[in-house]
Amino acid sequence: MARDEDPAPARPLGVRSILVGAVWSLREAARTSPRWLLLTITTSTVLALVPAAQVRAVAWLVESVDEGMRTALVPLVLLTLLVGAGEVLGSAENLVGQRAGLRLMSALNSRLARIASTLGPRQLAASSIHALLEGTRESTFALSRGPRSIISALSALLAALALGAAIWPFSPLAAGLVVLALVPNLIIFAWAAGMQDSRFAESATHGARFRYLLDQLVDARTGADLAALGTGGKVAAAAHAAHSRFASINDRIYAALLRGDLLGGVATAVLLGGALLAVLLDGAGAAGLSAGVLGVIAGLQATRSAGFALGDVITVAPMVRRFREVEELGGASTPQTVVRGVSSLQARDVTVTYPGAPAPALRAASFRADRGEMVALVGVNGAGKTTLVSALMGTVLPDSGAVEIDGADANALTMAERLGRFGLVTQEFGRYEMTVRDAVAPGSPQEGVADDDVWRALDDAQAGDLVRSLPTGLDTMLGPQFGGVGLSGGQWQRIALARIHLRGAGIRVLDEPTSAIDAEAEQEVFAQLRETAAEHITIVVSHRAWTLRGTDRIHVLEHGRIVETGTYEELLASETRFAEIFAEQLS
Repeated sequence: MARDEDPAPARPLGVRSILVGAVWSLREAARTSPRWLLLTITTSTVLALVPAAQVRAVAWLVESVDEGMRTALVPLVLLTLLVGAGEVLGSAENLVGQRAGLRLMSALNSRLARIASTLGPRQLAASSIHALLEGTRESTFALSRGPRSIISALSALLAALALGAAIWPFSPLAAGLVVLALVPNLIIFAWAAGMQDSRFAESATHGARFRYLLDQLVDARTGADLAALGTGGKVAAAAHAAHSRFASINDRIYAALLRGDLLGGVATAVLLGGALLAVLLDGAGAAGLSAGVLGVIAGLQATRSAGFALGDVITVAPMVRRFREVEELGGASTPQTVVRGVSSLQARDVTVTYPGAPAPALRAASFRADRGEMVALVGVNGAGKTTLVSALMGTVLPDSGAVEIDGADANALTMAERLGRFGLVTQEFGRYEMTVRDAVAPGSPQEGVADDDVWRALDDAQAGDLVRSLPTGLDTMLGPQFGGVGLSGGQWQRIALARIHLRGAGIRVLDEPTSAIDAEAEQEVFAQLRETAAEHITIVVSHRAWTLRGTDRIHVLEHGRIVETGTYEELLASETRFAEIFAEQLS
């Protein structure tokens, strides 16, 4: 069973983490696109040797000039070919590297989606895990560039070493300084990566908040709601504040990076300036001077390339570590099997306190429901209804008490086994902008849901006639985002209800399932629910008094406690909290 706890705090970035990240990146690239990776390595290696070959060709050309143009023709042609080869290989290496990166990014995004699909409700509700998932999703592009950065770093190191070897005959000191010029950039980039990693969690939290608020503004439904209320500016201001905090953190990071980059650039320039001076002082002649100067200039480019590439490798290391943490969260995927026959559901003195809350949201709640019964939970907002539902399903952990399904402790079941006994529809139902078929099919974990079953579920949810009136029936795209058919809130809600009918689980939980449906349609929906009640345990959370008439028992919650229990008629017979709550509707 997958872990439910938050991920461990980030470990300090070290050489081992960098090496592990590099090996992981190359292994993933080899797994997803081995031929493209091999081609990238080949082109990068050959390209790395070109500058050193050009240095030797220049030295040969200068030496040959004194012997006549005919003698100089061969090194001139060779140098021309090398320059052309550098241009062609540079372009090829770039395109090949991009292709391999795209393949890897696609594979990583697919894997991240699979991992997220295996996480349990408690994991997905944890803020730290949400931040980890959000940060990892944003880093897949950088991760896809990891293998190319590693290859580029190694090829740049190879280029610097090859240049050093090419310059060595003219000036050993200059050769050593060219290679030594790699060190300042390596130190600066290692420091920069560690500094960025230490600010990841804070930056990711504010970034995720900004993206969430922006989504509310641009989403068709929530954006329209805010526009109608004239309060989009408030959300925009909150989004701006979140982004300002995100930008402030990154501004400090980039300011530090700029200072470090300037320091590394100065140190590199001093070393390469020393290399130029060494070439001049060693008096290697015209050929040596020409080749040495060209080699030092080429060494500057190789040094900078190596520094940037190795910086990318170091930067990717913590991203790799976080991706692996996400993989550990997922664990093995447990297929869910829907259990249709559930005889009883019982809560015994269940108490739930949310983290950071001053008091329990649910206090010693006890109730029982048997197959064939329709039980209602009512109360004002914040009374504890949804918390009780969550405790029954196991999506929140109680402080004390127990939940039993068919007389056995529900905690003995895995999360997949427990949820397989429930079907849930809430007022915050998903509006999946897919085809009708694909929007209803998520109600069942089984692959290849038959169209007849989808139609039956739609009819049970009083949505069959609606779908038959659509242009292409089950193949009709829903929602405006992808050019589909727009639906009213009530129509969307019927599609959501169809999912619970398709599921057919032994325990049906309907948390305000008809809040967007008109009264007449609501009567039809509840009439159908009562017709099939004998096969299920049905738990209804509702704020509409008349929908409670057909329930077998009503539990009234107040401040997290069940304060009253009885039938609709019993709770109206005397002065009760139930009557107070629904006084306006009953008058």
